Amino acid sequence: MAVHLEFGVPGTRDARVRTTWMSGTEPVVGWAWVQHGFARRGRHLEGLAGALASAGISSVRPDIASLVPRHSMHDPAFLTAVALTIARAVESGIPQTRGVALGPSWVGVGHSAGAAVVTHVAAVLAARPDGPGSPRGLVLLDPVDTVGGLLRQALRGLPDDLPIIALALPPSRCNRGGETVAWLGRTGRVEIVALADLSHADPERIPSSLLAADVAPAGRSARWACGPAGSADRVAALGEVAVAQVRRLLADDG
Repeated sequence: MAVHLEFGVPGTRDARVRTTWMSGTEPVVGWAWVQHGFARRGRHLEGLAGALASAGISSVRPDIASLVPRHSMHDPAFLTAVALTIARAVESGIPQTRGVALGPSWVGVGHSAGAAVVTHVAAVLAARPDGPGSPRGLVLLDPVDTVGGLLRQALRGLPDDLPIIALALPPSRCNRGGETVAWLGRTGRVEIVALADLSHADPERIPSSLLAADVAPAGRSARWACGPAGSADRVAALGEVAVAQVRRLLADDG
């Protein structure tokens, strides 16, 4: 069951962030911050959140305004305020009182520009002496950096030993020809998992069941901009890989 919570964001003029929380099935092994890409919303990764829940991983999916320059995925100050707002909600037990079991550890999961956002969030929370603290790792789904290089800047603020896994999909207009993944590979600190026969938009088609029969058809605009869509079998397999990587990071909790 999804729990919807909306929070005011301190330090902004009437900005609010809408979040969708989903509790994992028992026993819950941890939780994930699941972040949508540019000009998208949390609902676009609902299937992935459902698949994580079935694997015992709770999640939060914040809706980050993408098209308003003052409060957007390209505004580090706003994203920092959002990170602290959600961290304080966890510390205060707000989602827990609504039946969301979070577990002791968390992992950042971001698609496209959402990968830059969760990397920034991880750096912000790693610097705090209390609260959720550093994630167990990051799973970046075909990452794309934001205007201003949010991901590049945030990476410098993370512990050198933090596991970071990037699932790389074929180059297209949507992922800027794969330039962000290529740069991450050159840093030497990111594990790159290349997956063929898929599209940059395919993470949004992952079904909660992880069954090929439940994979939604690809939209026409996504096929034009992001390349040929993956088959139902390939999209279901992509979901299995993503969930397995999150579980692996949470299992490493020492």
